[in-house]
Amino acid sequence: MTRLVVGIGNPGRQYAWTRHNLGFLCVDKLVQEFSGSQFREAPNVFSDVAQVESSYGSIIFIKPRTYVNLSGRAVRATKEYYNIEMDHIIVLADDVNLPFGGIRLRRDAGSGGHNGIKSITQNLGSNHYWQLRLGVGRPKEGNMLSDFVLGQFSMEEQLGVQSLLTEITTLFVQWCSGEEDPQKSKLL
Repeated sequence: MTRLVVGIGNPGRQYAWTRHNLGFLCVDKLVQEFSGSQFREAPNVFSDVAQVESSYGSIIFIKPRTYVNLSGRAVRATKEYYNIEMDHIIVLADDVNLPFGGIRLRRDAGSGGHNGIKSITQNLGSNHYWQLRLGVGRPKEGNMLSDFVLGQFSMEEQLGVQSLLTEITTLFVQWCSGEEDPQKSKLL
């Protein structure tokens, strides 16, 4: 069985530690934890890809190079190229509707206003995939949402991100081993 793990984010160093790139940060951490292998550019699936063989089977990690709002193109191409079933896809994405550090795992969910998730659902023709939503909180009143998600984490938030990455690793192992109920909503 092959699993697809998608980190949503924007390519480029200027976005590396932005809230919108929390999915990329998580996928980087998971690849490091599982194998230490490196991502390689894979133009045929519009992504940077790391493939890991584990006790859970083959795991394909991707970081789309399409920018957040067009992530679906890369996810569809990867799903088709590797012939991955919808139940074996998990998307890690930032979520302004969750408090900073909150985590929600669910399947068959809506986009919650996240354009990357909308793109994935449209390109796959279904929302029957897993979403691991990562809370980044909301901007202060009067601040633009786009400026907030494209903004760098504060020093305090960066410390929180490190703790969040540890939680994600544990939750990911549970997902791979089938310990998570498909309809379970989790807010840690």
